[in-house]
Amino acid sequence: MAVQVWIGEKPEHANERRAIMALARGLDRLDGLYLILANFSVGGRNIDLVIIKQDGIFIIELKHCDGKVFGDVNGPWFVEGSNGERKRLNPGRKNPYNQVISYYYNLVNFLNDHRAELLSPQKAKTVDFRTCRRLVVIAPTLQEGSRVETDWKVDLKGLDELPAYLVTERSSEIDLTDEEMLRIPELLHLTRWAEINTLLKGVLPRLDEPTVVVERPASPEHPVIDVPPTEQARTLTADPEAQQVSTPAPPTSNRRLASLWQSWTGRVALASGLVILALIGILFSQGRSAPRPDQSAQSLVVSTSLPAGGADAGAISPVSTCVWSGFQPVGRRMINGVWENVGVGGNAPGLSPDVVVTLEEVEFCNGKMTLRWSLRNNLSDQSIVLPLTAENIEVRDSVGTRYLVADDLSQPRELRAPPGERVRGSAIIDRPVNLNASTLVVVLKKLPFGETTWLVPTPGTG
Repeated sequence: MAVQVWIGEKPEHANERRAIMALARGLDRLDGLYLILANFSVGGRNIDLVIIKQDGIFIIELKHCDGKVFGDVNGPWFVEGSNGERKRLNPGRKNPYNQVISYYYNLVNFLNDHRAELLSPQKAKTVDFRTCRRLVVIAPTLQEGSRVETDWKVDLKGLDELPAYLVTERSSEIDLTDEEMLRIPELLHLTRWAEINTLLKGVLPRLDEPTVVVERPASPEHPVIDVPPTEQARTLTADPEAQQVSTPAPPTSNRRLASLWQSWTGRVALASGLVILALIGILFSQGRSAPRPDQSAQSLVVSTSLPAGGADAGAISPVSTCVWSGFQPVGRRMINGVWENVGVGGNAPGLSPDVVVTLEEVEFCNGKMTLRWSLRNNLSDQSIVLPLTAENIEVRDSVGTRYLVADDLSQPRELRAPPGERVRGSAIIDRPVNLNASTLVVVLKKLPFGETTWLVPTPGTG
């Protein structure tokens, strides 16, 4: 499993539970282990969200806002609804910026105090937990027209931008093994969130198939689960501890429902199915009228969990097509001679991007792949260049296959955006995607603003 969700207590608010589920699904198809730690206390302070990967730890204050967000480092933050009415965020408490700063110090102090339990003596000298990243994340998205002025200490993102941010951002001073990562929630006395982790495993029984019972030693990590025959081979391969498999005669749907309800795992599976149906209705009802990110502040990065042409960010049901249109923008600004990540929209004027590169669409049709790009140059004094060539674009997939951009087929070979202009072009890979791959990883290696990564679901994913 690429993602594990750990909690101190189950989140009280439905919006927070939906956000965690959408984020978990967005990360579940990525390579490597990601830990989501939610709603826990450390040093007497409750922390919304922490995400741990091999080369980074991200401390997050999560806010659900149905409107534009306004604020700065020291003052109060407000949400402006569609009717123009403003309401204060966190009335009577610190603003989200200062909340996440306080989370940072509590968690870093805890990690440093338990350094000897987390790391070997040699590694303890090299890992620097002070490089944990701090973010305020607005769910479901940071709306166009928001104005929040932060500084280098805290990043501001929409939930839809978060998966790509987590992939591209890292710290050279943090390098953890899976075992070291898992010691952190254990030392914090967190527990696995069983319902979410079960949903991510995708082992809910189908009522139109005979049930195959996989018997294994019962434990919190290996509950006994009813698995349909189409999942049997995958389950046995993934779990060498499985002891035996027996296939009863197929019962009727009503009998199967009654049988499932008699067991705890059956009740969890049926309840989880209802949760999925609820999530489909809720997530499809959000953001359907959102404008394209190349025209606004929004970027549908959670759509990396969906197949090509899938529904809006966080939705569950795939749409079968050979074209993915996710419009994933990345904005950067030159600060003290270094390109720094900034939000594509919703920033104060002093933090708006100088250059925005958007992977607008990937077409998998006709035995080849076409990657369509746009380049927007907000600078007033120089042109910006994006070569659409194999030297600058690296493409691989989740099973390790590498793909070479055909330089002579690029249209054009080089995107050049004059000051204040936006240009578009396509890079071509003259071969089909590997049918076994779930995700395409697209990397700009150098130009226009250093290494940058996009994630694209392949057709049939999900």
